[in-house]
Amino acid sequence: MSNYSQKYDTAFWDTEISVKKNNAKLLPLLTGSKAPDITFKKDMGIWQKVSYRFNYTSATINSIMDNKPLVVSFLSGGWNNYGLKHLKLLNQAYSEIVALGGNLLVIVHASYPDVREMVQFFEIPFNVIADPNNEISEKFGLFSKDVPVWDKISGISEEVPIPATYVLNQYAQVIYHTIDEDFLHTFSATKVLGAVFAAVNRVPYTANYNYAA
Repeated sequence: MSNYSQKYDTAFWDTEISVKKNNAKLLPLLTGSKAPDITFKKDMGIWQKVSYRFNYTSATINSIMDNKPLVVSFLSGGWNNYGLKHLKLLNQAYSEIVALGGNLLVIVHASYPDVREMVQFFEIPFNVIADPNNEISEKFGLFSKDVPVWDKISGISEEVPIPATYVLNQYAQVIYHTIDEDFLHTFSATKVLGAVFAAVNRVPYTANYNYAA
């Protein structure tokens, strides 16, 4: 008994064993924020509608905007059917965005060759940027390795950003955003077009500016 007592260490039971809890959460860019100042590499983008002043070697959000409202939307093939629906809505809304005086930039979680193939296959007419490592989506607060989407959403197995669409005014300020962290619904083209209309006319965006898509 005495030998057992000598081996028994009471301090063991007083030792605190830490249990790791993941309290991390995404902090996406919201309305009222300024879009991050990002310079895109030449081999990242497929530029199909840009100003004649556009610098292809060091493109930025401001140079893409060219003093016009810009819709920025994120897309990933890892979203499966949700991604296809999202892309279809973007294609449908694009002509209206341009007609109102805005432009569209879609940031795709994919390699440049895959993005190029996607553009050709779906006959995409708007500007597209490849973001294979989620660097851009991370700057928008839509991706973090500490908050994996696959840990929350069934059917997703890749490191993907959450769906989000923004409308930036001529000063690169977010005047409208829609984020679907739970993958329940895609963006509303009516609201996005309403925000573009408001930005073009330099008036605050409200629900009154919903535009019939």
